[in-house]
Amino acid sequence: MKDKRTLTYTIENTIAPTLGEWLDIHQFPRKTMKELFGAKAVRLDGQLCTAKSELSQGMVLEIIPLKESLDHDSIEIPLTIVYEDEDILIVDKASGITMNSKEQVSLANGVAHYFKIHKIYGKVRFLNRLDRDTSGLVVVAKHGLAQHFYQMQMDDNRLEKWYRATVQGRLAQAHEVLELPIRKSADGIHQEVHPEGVMTKTEYEVLHYDAAQDTTDVRIRLWTGKTHQIRVTMAHIGYPLVYDPLYADEGVLESRQSAWGIDEAQCHKGLQQEVTNTAKGQIKDIGKTFALRAYRLVCYQMRTGEQIVIEVQ
Repeated sequence: MKDKRTLTYTIENTIAPTLGEWLDIHQFPRKTMKELFGAKAVRLDGQLCTAKSELSQGMVLEIIPLKESLDHDSIEIPLTIVYEDEDILIVDKASGITMNSKEQVSLANGVAHYFKIHKIYGKVRFLNRLDRDTSGLVVVAKHGLAQHFYQMQMDDNRLEKWYRATVQGRLAQAHEVLELPIRKSADGIHQEVHPEGVMTKTEYEVLHYDAAQDTTDVRIRLWTGKTHQIRVTMAHIGYPLVYDPLYADEGVLESRQSAWGIDEAQCHKGLQQEVTNTAKGQIKDIGKTFALRAYRLVCYQMRTGEQIVIEVQ
């Protein structure tokens, strides 16, 4: 029986005389293909082949991804799966769970359990990552070739990542594209805008301003993928995410009563102390979480080229 994970390609008119050259033209990763050839997982017209095998029009190429052992403990947790095919899994991560932190149950453990019970023989490969308190769409590649080809989509911005957030204050611009260099700060916890950082690109559009709360709902597209990019960028321009314990600025969060009667400046100080305590291992949970959700994702199916649009509330 044919392995359902098998990738199948029909060789069309090509200037590549050998399979190796064809694979290079189509940007297959050489290291992975070397492993697949060694495992006898590549066939032309049903026959084992090598990178030196000669091609002719109409030949059928079959590539079977390697079977791998799980690289995380299998622990059952609730998973919300919004899309799945032979190559990727897209889950809606809940707020409050980490991606793969050690010594605590993480999303990686839940995905490993799903892989185990559904006989998906691959490592857990996250194509994008969300902070613990950020909820929303996470893409998981089921094998190395899927990771490679979807990473290419991320690199050339064909894979789109969209977020919704609530920030403090009223934004002066209804729409803006922000390009800032960001790097890890000296404390090893924060990220910061710095001339020596990696250039990032963040685009936002205002959705709604709440005068009573003095907060603004925004839609954000991430054009690059730096740790804490949205949080750092919005705080840098003076509009931190509401209740962000790491990047809210006391100069922005002036003392004012919220709808719940909470002094937000005092709340900020308390949250900063909780972050300090967390870093020292004294507590595990921060009381309030900021509102950031990865709600929309656009990519292209690696076998068919068909556009995939996933959107959650």
